[in-house]
This record gives sequence, C-alpha cells and structure tokens, in this order.
Amino acid sequence: MSSFGKTLGSVRIKCGHKSAKSFYNYLSERGLECNYQYYMKIEKDQAFPSSVVVNQIAKAIGSELSQNLIMNYCSNQFQSYEYLFKESVVSIDNSIDQTSSEVTIAQGQRELNKREISVLADKQENYFLFLLLTLSRGSVHIKDISSYHGLKESLDDLIDCGVAIRDGEYVSSTTSEFRFPITKDTFINRAYCLFDEWDIEFSNQFDFESLINKMMIRRISPRYLNAIKKQIDTISDFVRLSDEADQKHNNDVLHLQIQLSRGEIPG
Repeated sequence: MSSFGKTLGSVRIKCGHKSAKSFYNYLSERGLECNYQYYMKIEKDQAFPSSVVVNQIAKAIGSELSQNLIMNYCSNQFQSYEYLFKESVVSIDNSIDQTSSEVTIAQGQRELNKREISVLADKQENYFLFLLLTLSRGSVHIKDISSYHGLKESLDDLIDCGVAIRDGEYVSSTTSEFRFPITKDTFINRAYCLFDEWDIEFSNQFDFESLINKMMIRRISPRYLNAIKKQIDTISDFVRLSDEADQKHNNDVLHLQIQLSRGEIPG
C-alpha cells in the first residue's frame, strides 16, 4: 500500500503539474481550503489530511484519478481493513487527458465574504449569473450564458472576486456550496434585501414554467399559526432533500418562494 502523500504526488504528475506549487494553485482555484505549507506536509507524508481536504482535492481533480486518491486515503485510514479497498481502486490510465475544456465544479461549503457579496449586489445580472453557475452540475459554455440578457457582461466581475473560474470557453462556480454569512453588518443586510427582491424575478429571467401561483389573505385563529409554520418548514426541508445522489438525474430546477406575514386590520 502506497502512502497517501506518495499517491498524491503521483496524481499531481499525472495531472500535468511538475511542481507542487503549480498543482496547489490549481487546486486552490477550485476550492481547496488549506495553505501551501500544509499541502506540502501532506505530500511529504508529514501530515495526514482530514476527509474534508481530501474531498476538496478529489472534486477539484475530477476523473478516475480522484477515485484512486480516495481509495488510497481509505486504505491508509483503515489499515486493518485494507482488503476492502484493494479491489475498488481504479487503475490509473496514463493517457487520461487532463486538459479537457470542461471545468469540474469544486465541492466543499465556503462562506461568502463581504467583497464577494458586494460584487453580487452590484447588479442583478451578477447575482443571476452566480445562481446559474452554482446550480449547474458542471461547467457552462459561454455561448449558453450569452443567450441570457446581460449575463455575459458579469463574467469578469465574478471571476475577479473569486466566485467563478474560466477555462477556455467554459465557466464554472469555484464551489457549488456557497454559504451566506449570518451577520449584523448593515451593508450585507442591505444586500440581502436586494437578493430577496431579485429572487422573485429569477424564474422569469430563465423562463421557468409556472406550476403553482397562489395567494391567500384570511383571518385565522392564532393557535393555528405554529402548525402552519411547521408545515411550511416540512415542505422546505422536503424540497431541500429532493435531489438524487447521482447528479445526472437532477434535471429540474425548482424555484419555491414562500412568504408568510401576519398583522391586524380594522373590522
């Protein structure tokens, strides 16, 4: 069984990166969240990485090389059960082309910073392109982005602030799991208000089919309010968990907008 660091170095070479620094920069652009010094400790077997770091590396690499890396990680992590992984290790084909024009979306949740939120709030097209890229299952060709009014002009803004990456004629989000921070910052909260307004218009921009459009204003007994809120939470959770593990089956994008408010009126 090869050490994880030795396997990582072998994968780096097969990805076309002779230097560790070049490979680290490549991974970092695609979602790896550790510093160069720590990466070098991993490759030199001076540190054993967490599953989060290995997941980020594997997702950034893509292809069968990532499967080999993960199996090696498991073999080293559970050495007493190494036999479980031997048959599963994918043989590495030296002829694999790592210069494909398609960009693999890096995984691993990352929190947006204030500068990135500022760029998204600068104009509606920036925010819509951000949503398009994060919802995408892979890279998106620029000609497809150009088919939507104004989105192509937002490419440079998103690339410059680090939420998108371009590889030839393809563009992808640097991760599919951005997280908006919970904060009391006045500027960020103003941006969130803008995003709430733009969310309503998102499905119109992309010509979504309207499935349900209901509005109701009526008097109710306050004792039913908690039950109503719990039912809404149940629906939201169900939608959140309604994707398949195999991304090829997740063909539909659902836009669900729920607003519940209460108050008093005369009479």
